[in-house]
Amino acid sequence: MDGVSVASGIAGLITLALQVSGAIAVYVTSIKDRSKNIRELHEELLLLSEVLGSLREFLTSERAKGRSFDNNSVLQKAISDCRDRIERIGEKLKPLEGGKVSRAIDKLKWPFEQREVNHLIDNLRRYGQTFHFAVTVEGCDLLARTSEDAAKGLQEMLGVSRKISELSAQMGLSNEEAAKRAAQIQEIIALIPMLTNTALDVNELTHAARMAELREQERRTTDILDWLAPVSWLHKHRDLQLRRSKGTGVWFLQNRDYLAWLQADTAEHDLLCVGGPGAGKSILCSLIVDHLRSTFKDPNVAVAYYYYDFSDQQSQTPINLARTLLRQLSMNGNTVPSAVAEFYQRTRNDVKDQTWFHDLLSILRRVAATYTQCFVVIDALDEADIHSQRTGLFEVLDALRDSGRAKILALARPHVLNNTMRFASPVVVDIIAHSHDLRLFLARAIEERPDMADILDDNLKEQILETLCQMANGMFLLPALQIRTILDQVTKAAVRRSLTHLSTNLTEAFQSTIQRITNLPLAKKELAFKVLMWISHARRPLRAIELQQAMAMQPDDDNMDLENMSPVRTIVDCCCGLVEVDRESFIIRLVHHSLEEYLREHDHGLFDDASLIITKTCLKFLILDFTKHLPFKNRNEFHQAIDDLPFLDYAATEWGFHAGAAPVEQFRAQAIGVLNDSLALIAIARIRDRYSAEFRKWKEKAWVWASSGGAGISLVASFGLAELLEILINENKLNLCLDARNMYGSTPLHEAALQGHDRVAEILIGYGANLLDRNYGSATPLYLAVSYGRLSMVKLLLKFNHTQLDTPGPRGLTPLHKAAEQGNVDIVTALLQAGALVAAQDNSGMTALHLAARRGHLSLVRLLVLAGGLVDIQDRDGLCPLDYAATGGYTEVVRYLLENGGNMWHKGHEAWTPLHRAARGGHTDTVSFFLQHHGDVLAADLRGNIPIHLAVRSGSMSTTRVLLEFGSQLKREQIFVQDRKGSTPRTVAFFTAHYDIHKYLRAEEWALLGTEPSDANILTSAIERGDLEAVRIHLTNNPDALYQCDEDGQPPLHVSLQEKQRAIVDFLLESGASIESVGYHGWRPIHIAASLGNLELVDVCLNHGADVKSRTQTRQTAMHKAASSHSAAVVRRLIEAGADPNDRNDRGMTALHVAAHQNDIQTVRLLVGEYGMDVFTRDFMKLTPAMWAERSGHLEVLAFLRAEAKKIRTATRAAADEQQQTTLGSPRDKQMRLLNIEGNVEDVDFDDEMD
Repeated sequence: MDGVSVASGIAGLITLALQVSGAIAVYVTSIKDRSKNIRELHEELLLLSEVLGSLREFLTSERAKGRSFDNNSVLQKAISDCRDRIERIGEKLKPLEGGKVSRAIDKLKWPFEQREVNHLIDNLRRYGQTFHFAVTVEGCDLLARTSEDAAKGLQEMLGVSRKISELSAQMGLSNEEAAKRAAQIQEIIALIPMLTNTALDVNELTHAARMAELREQERRTTDILDWLAPVSWLHKHRDLQLRRSKGTGVWFLQNRDYLAWLQADTAEHDLLCVGGPGAGKSILCSLIVDHLRSTFKDPNVAVAYYYYDFSDQQSQTPINLARTLLRQLSMNGNTVPSAVAEFYQRTRNDVKDQTWFHDLLSILRRVAATYTQCFVVIDALDEADIHSQRTGLFEVLDALRDSGRAKILALARPHVLNNTMRFASPVVVDIIAHSHDLRLFLARAIEERPDMADILDDNLKEQILETLCQMANGMFLLPALQIRTILDQVTKAAVRRSLTHLSTNLTEAFQSTIQRITNLPLAKKELAFKVLMWISHARRPLRAIELQQAMAMQPDDDNMDLENMSPVRTIVDCCCGLVEVDRESFIIRLVHHSLEEYLREHDHGLFDDASLIITKTCLKFLILDFTKHLPFKNRNEFHQAIDDLPFLDYAATEWGFHAGAAPVEQFRAQAIGVLNDSLALIAIARIRDRYSAEFRKWKEKAWVWASSGGAGISLVASFGLAELLEILINENKLNLCLDARNMYGSTPLHEAALQGHDRVAEILIGYGANLLDRNYGSATPLYLAVSYGRLSMVKLLLKFNHTQLDTPGPRGLTPLHKAAEQGNVDIVTALLQAGALVAAQDNSGMTALHLAARRGHLSLVRLLVLAGGLVDIQDRDGLCPLDYAATGGYTEVVRYLLENGGNMWHKGHEAWTPLHRAARGGHTDTVSFFLQHHGDVLAADLRGNIPIHLAVRSGSMSTTRVLLEFGSQLKREQIFVQDRKGSTPRTVAFFTAHYDIHKYLRAEEWALLGTEPSDANILTSAIERGDLEAVRIHLTNNPDALYQCDEDGQPPLHVSLQEKQRAIVDFLLESGASIESVGYHGWRPIHIAASLGNLELVDVCLNHGADVKSRTQTRQTAMHKAASSHSAAVVRRLIEAGADPNDRNDRGMTALHVAAHQNDIQTVRLLVGEYGMDVFTRDFMKLTPAMWAERSGHLEVLAFLRAEAKKIRTATRAAADEQQQTTLGSPRDKQMRLLNIEGNVEDVDFDDEMD
């Protein structure tokens, strides 16, 4: 390695030393008692920086010219180890991250002990002596050797110095210089053994840091996965595994249709496994999932499942189905897919409306496409509600199919065969309880009752198995109930009698079991029927502890009596086998969906008052003394309190749904009491929103809402309780508060519109509710109804006021904009029929037609055009709907717009034609369409770019080829055309690191010119072939070729990096190639490695001393190149090596601008989230990163940056408000005084901030 390369490594070390000394300077003035000690360390670092500066100047001077350094030289090791030690100092000086707590600590804490500082100073002095010694020709030559050789030389030099010192003393002369020289040499000799130890220490620290990073990565991964879908949603599979008898289902795994589906290369057919009630489909589903996982252990094959459950309709929405499947598809690697991580950052606090659902489907489609195969197994399809769940289910399945990788298997009852159109050429397999499986199941049930061993001999066991298998009628459930009856007998004779009186169908079996319960002692009978009522009528599955608490509540209780709770074992035993407890989630449930149907639908008269009983129990819980004293001041304590009384969560969130099915007069007084109780209302608000990350910001608003006089009306409206609403209104006519705003700024009418409660909305409007009120997100009730796809509500609201039709909401979007963005044809139709303004423009000047075209909604584009939408209307950037369709690559939308007046030669922003936009996106099909319709391949934009320039930038080889082949007569013009900077398409390919396209265009150039590769390219050709031996021979015969450039201006090292030929890279570096050699347009090796996004090659460059701050002729740093490479890992590595992401190129762009322009959401998130880059920063054209994302049509990046900008603005406003409230006193303080409950609430919420 030459001196210049070593000097470049020193430059980074100087910067690091100055940065750390700057950090230490803060402590010098802040910590008085140890300032002398700290000042010494600070001064030592500054002195070291000066010495390093001198050494750098020396190494780049003429005196050091021609010197080479061994890769393991003492000087190289000293520089590397010095950097590691200073980095470790810097790491300890990093301030704590956190919220109010860490910000509240005024005094800095010095992280080093006195002993440590002294040790650090000694080491830094040794490094300083070493570097100072190297600033001479003699010292430099000596330290350029390996440790062993240098130590010998230094010992010899030390001996000479000592002799000179002795002679000087004998002659009476001063020996000060000789003594200094000897001391310096001794310091260096002492340093040499340390270098090896330091390397070991650093390795240990690196390993520890890596382990810490892995732990943090695991934590982040868990956070994202749990946000997607709590792991509890997957518990049912584990419970089914535990219940499954070993050897069950072998017959199915050998089924011909199943094997054909399993082994098919393509997903041509879906597999439908159809069986009647109780046939064992769920158990079989768990077996199929486990079989797929054991068969395909390749990480490129994914297996995902979902179990529908009729009792859990509330949570099993299409959105939650998609989230659960996406969680499973995101679990195959060590980290979640970047698309999922970005989606989490962008939307974790967003309202989950239909737009969010469509974005979720897009992410699911992208993640599924990363696998070679994606198996999806859906159980109990028949239990998915046909109105609220079935349509969304098929949207999810269609999204998976769009990935081209999904194989779908569904299990259901036979009636689903009436509607198989949404399945792909389904093959049907009949599922019945196989006799072999039945015998295994029944034998296991007998084995689990050792108390029956004396009664059941082998003959009687066999008789039981034979009888139950014969009577099973293809079901597991029937013999499962029968065996319980048999095993409850106490004599052999009783067992034999029971075998002759068995039920022949499920209804009889259920009736028989109910009769057995009726015959129990009174207390047990009442307990059993209570259990069955609660489980069969609860809106969601209940955990055992929730059920125990619900049943323990007595009408006159002021608080929960824990001693009145029945044991779980007693609960299960009393129900005679009709209920079971999930071993993973502790959910108590009925043994089968068929039993739930029987209990709900048959006229058995058991639970006529179920809704009323549950409603009154819930209301009772909401006014308990416990509820009035919930610890609101601290989120963690609040969660713990709710965990202690978990049924309170159910009561607060579900009471209204039960109330809707109960006679209002029978719970009226109790309900009015709760709805007029401010403490109960604030508790309900806190419980309902307790998982929101933003709740701490809304606490004050929650108090205002709870005491406004309209909170009760708001709550009733959200549940759709029309009768109770009218009662509340009549009781408060003199002080009617229909504009009470909840934590989101929504009025009762907003609540009704969002939930789709038409009758409630009519009542509110009749009493004067304002249809034009906006919540804190600027949404009107109509806008919310549109956002959540409430068609009937939309039609209702439109009857009363047409002004709301074109009232702008968030970002200036009208309801028509929102419906078009979501692709909701029915609502768009209703809005148009009501007279919505088709030409209405949002804050960006976009119409609904722009949004429909941008999303690729062809049917909506047609509808809007027929309604008078202008095809050639331009937004504020001068873009038409056709521009957006071309940007997204929606060829059919492009076709329709062109057929209806679209102008394919229109030039919008930057003078791009639609062909430019399709080419920039790499949309080959859309580009082909434009070419077939005579698109202009030579049309130039403001920068002189023609479409092929942009196709090359996209990195799409197929798009580049299409442009050249379609315009073969214009091939020469396209190949050699230059933009305003003089760049041909091949030049652009090089700049954007698309080296495969670069080689393709180079070959096309040679073909057009009729030339062959020149002698200058012989070595390049050998490198491109990966022929190391040819490279070795060529350099042996032509040693100067190591430093010469080929006809593209590239040295051999650059070419080997471009081609990712690691072995050749190492060989060239060992042969003396400079890591700072300059190639085409001032590029250095580090720029090429970074542009490839290749972490391994970047590390090679850095380990050989590459300067991370070096710039190309256009002032691009390696950081700029990495930001365009879609490699967040390389970006992180460069920053760790000292690169500054805020460096600007000749256009004033930072790495954040580049990443946003290149649609690299992972890097954007990294730069903003971890390195705090400013999302408002502007380049020389006054463009922010978000503006670059918008111009390029990168919607995910745009949404993320906008969300981050919103957070900053919100935080700024909050800080201003907090300052104002500190001066004037907050409204909430006044409200608390009014309520006289100062002791219950604290404004300081340190734990919330730390959360």
